[in-house]
Amino acid sequence: MMIRSILTIALGLVITSSALAEWGSLKGRLVFDGDAGSPKELNVNKDTEYCSQHKPVDESLTVGDGGGLANAFVYLYVKRGKSVEVHPDMEKVGDEPVVLDNKGCRFEPHAVLLRTGQTLEVSNSDEIAHNTNTGALIANAGFNETIPKNAPLVKSFESRESFPSEVVCNIHPWMKAYLLIRDNPYMAVTDKDGNFEIKNLPAGKHEFVFWHGPNGVIKSLKVGKTKTSRKGRAKLEIESGETLDLGEVKVTGKQLGM
Repeated sequence: MMIRSILTIALGLVITSSALAEWGSLKGRLVFDGDAGSPKELNVNKDTEYCSQHKPVDESLTVGDGGGLANAFVYLYVKRGKSVEVHPDMEKVGDEPVVLDNKGCRFEPHAVLLRTGQTLEVSNSDEIAHNTNTGALIANAGFNETIPKNAPLVKSFESRESFPSEVVCNIHPWMKAYLLIRDNPYMAVTDKDGNFEIKNLPAGKHEFVFWHGPNGVIKSLKVGKTKTSRKGRAKLEIESGETLDLGEVKVTGKQLGM
């Protein structure tokens, strides 16, 4: 009876703590401040007959109509050895796999988000073989395997990575993508118009990382009333029941290492 009572009280404390937790959101739009020019066609020097018809372009800087900067990562910084409280609606890792496709002699999508324990499915929609190499991972064991057509490769990872890691195809060296693995859902990639949103963050003061490949962290970026540090982090306050809208955040070529 006493054990049952203790368990009941403990459960009640957990439920009460979760119910009393407060949450807010973060959003904004990253805009390239400059002339990005037209996407450059890449030197297709392998499987030229097949790949050249898809006309792959350099995706290291992808700017949409209106200047929106695509494929930039924004995510919550959590100190090593620490964790963050996760909103009850987001605690469970999704059952659906995250798909990284080899399509048109490029990776689709170019920037990938994955939670620890979530399945990554690497597929090949092309008529030729590709390989996918994640050897740049640091906290997790990488892989480097051939991906035949209609034979997806399924992987999962148990450790979070501090930064996005480059994914390459050694058969077709122009093919690159970036993979961010985190142990919480508080991360986003800017869409084709530069927009991002991270929902249901725990209320309070946090640091967020702003990152864009291939140069990495975006330093001295004016974000709201502050700037990112040399490690690409900005300190922001998330208020309960509110969305912190950063509006347009201008990013220069110099900040992207151009």
